[in-house]
Amino acid sequence: MTNSEALNLLVRYEDAFNGNDADSMNALFWEDSTFVNFGGGLVTDRDELLAKQRFVFAPGGPLHDVDVTYRHEVTVELTPTVVQIVARQRTRDSTDPAHDPMHGVIILTAEFRDDDWRIRTGQNTPVSTG
Repeated sequence: MTNSEALNLLVRYEDAFNGNDADSMNALFWEDSTFVNFGGGLVTDRDELLAKQRFVFAPGGPLHDVDVTYRHEVTVELTPTVVQIVARQRTRDSTDPAHDPMHGVIILTAEFRDDDWRIRTGQNTPVSTG
């Protein structure tokens, strides 16, 4: 995976997040994906992940109308078909970066299958502000 492909996957993830588009975000994952969310919840397949994404992005959900940015930090090639994309998550236009409730580090392990790169595993870890 080239850095441009990694950045494209990350840009698509950010666009889906900021658009509260659970379906588009979910399409970035393989069927047999796992994900540890910002609160530490483990999700073990794409259908379960979609249900949780729809909940958090729905009107009144905890991430509805929350805008974030992802700053790519590094892409690590684990094998020719598996890479880890590491990025820093921040609230878009945060007025107080030292106390940003969305500050986190996200690690997405992308896998190349069927002529496509998608997320196989991911973890979004909050960064302590205190």
